[in-house]
Amino acid sequence: MYKNALKEDLIRVVEDLDGTVESTDTIAKLKTKIEKSSTFESDADFVKILIKNCIDERVSRNEREATLEKQKIELAKLQLAQLKKEVELQTAKNKALSLNPAAKVEEKQFETNIENMIKSIKTLSLPVPTRSENFNLFFQSLERAFLTKKINDEYKSEILINLLGERAHNVLLYIKKEELNDYEKLKSIVLREFQVTPRECLNSFKNAVKLSGETYIQFAARLTANFQYYCSLRKVNSFESLCDLLISDKLFETLNKETATHIGIREAEDWFRPIDLAKECDIYISSRSGSRKETPIACGYTEDPFKNRPRNCKPKIKDSYPQNLERQNKNCYICGDSSHYARDCEKRFKPKESNGHIHNRKNANSLKVKSEKQKSDEFAQQLQYVNIFVENQPVTALIDSRCQIPVLNSSLIRVNKPSEGMITLSSCFNEKRMVESAPINISLTQHSPSLSVRTALSPTLTEEFIIHPSVYTEIKKINHAKSDVLFNESESSLGAYFIFNVANVIENSSYDLSHVKNFNIRNDLSSLIKNYKPIKIKSTKLKMCIILKHDIPVCQRARRLSCSDKSQVNDQIDDWLQ
Repeated sequence: MYKNALKEDLIRVVEDLDGTVESTDTIAKLKTKIEKSSTFESDADFVKILIKNCIDERVSRNEREATLEKQKIELAKLQLAQLKKEVELQTAKNKALSLNPAAKVEEKQFETNIENMIKSIKTLSLPVPTRSENFNLFFQSLERAFLTKKINDEYKSEILINLLGERAHNVLLYIKKEELNDYEKLKSIVLREFQVTPRECLNSFKNAVKLSGETYIQFAARLTANFQYYCSLRKVNSFESLCDLLISDKLFETLNKETATHIGIREAEDWFRPIDLAKECDIYISSRSGSRKETPIACGYTEDPFKNRPRNCKPKIKDSYPQNLERQNKNCYICGDSSHYARDCEKRFKPKESNGHIHNRKNANSLKVKSEKQKSDEFAQQLQYVNIFVENQPVTALIDSRCQIPVLNSSLIRVNKPSEGMITLSSCFNEKRMVESAPINISLTQHSPSLSVRTALSPTLTEEFIIHPSVYTEIKKINHAKSDVLFNESESSLGAYFIFNVANVIENSSYDLSHVKNFNIRNDLSSLIKNYKPIKIKSTKLKMCIILKHDIPVCQRARRLSCSDKSQVNDQIDDWLQ
């Protein structure tokens, strides 16, 4: 548990467990405080995970600091190399001026200060792009600025490195010394580092959209530059080759995923002419032994099939399905008609209406299940609150038809109940939180018969209490019937809205009821087992096992007793089951 743990890790764990740390505490004392904490006694696994997370966080932080330190050293080296270059440049200038004093007049006319050059070029060119497909526009504007300012070739590579800044770090690590002063070689290395593939460049051109702060003239210029860059990557320099490229791209879009992947590997950095591409496809399809016939993609492998489809337009369904694959019993879950599927329903893309007409259709194959769906439908349209009592405390509860366990705000409602374990609550926004669970007594009025329900205790809940409609129904039944235990054989209907969902349950009880899927029945069985006290012989220990068969609670008879004791226990169980 304490493997690779340092003193600072143990101090942080003690502080997280609400403990006090003194300056004189040693590692042994810190371990003792951790092991004697209430959290460790109740959930040792949680404390172990906390210690491991502290160790991992410290290790990752040290690694980040080491990496940052290395980067600072590399940056300092680059700055030192730049300074040396400037010193050499100034030395060469001074030497040239000493040999030719008349060059001072030319120096005033053509300013060669490297800093001023960088500032002027940076003003005339585009900023360094953040996306790889925009590097062609960057180099076009940079070379146009070089021509405007009449920059000599010896300064171009240095200006480019200064403009790239941090993005040039990886390039400078493996570039050769003779390539550092050659602008064309340096440009090719940068493009090789950041340049996208021709296929990605084409997709970027097709998926380009006008930006919010961009005019249509700027948008058209950007599209023109992107398409010209794509043509340059494909090495298209004539009208005939451009036509072949368009036909090949269109043919490639009709291929399925497997064939397109094969063609992409075969093309590498080049591209196939239409006839060559067709031959490659035919050879690949014919060489697949025992494979099914290729089914082309109508919208293209590189496109989104749902991007340009109208919102209210349903896709065309082919009528040539094999008859042996058709299901015999059709049932549309939208309108309830048995003559078609939901995919062919005319009401699929229409505004949703009330579901009342579904139950009135004669052809609807409705499921005959005894559930509380009709009772929970009234809570599905809008939020509904009810006033109930939790441990004889007034509470305003929210009815949620999709919650799988009641959730109580423990920061507003104080409940003195021992915890039975930890569960993971998952909200509809995929937010997960570990909370405690405990049996809570819920009643309709104060000091009235209550229902003991296992409840999650969350201190960050926005509502006071959240319950399922079936729980509220059971409370009302208990209030009217004054019964201690009620069983519900049907699964509760789950509506379309929910707030919490139980993702994981850690059971700490001595009995196992995990096979009971309905949490209402599980709570009833749990309460029943705890409250059951049979008349026992002093020397005999009885253990009763509750199992579930077809949602009916059944008691397994006790064994290994004398005939008289066994008869007495069976009579008690028969009375209890009645």
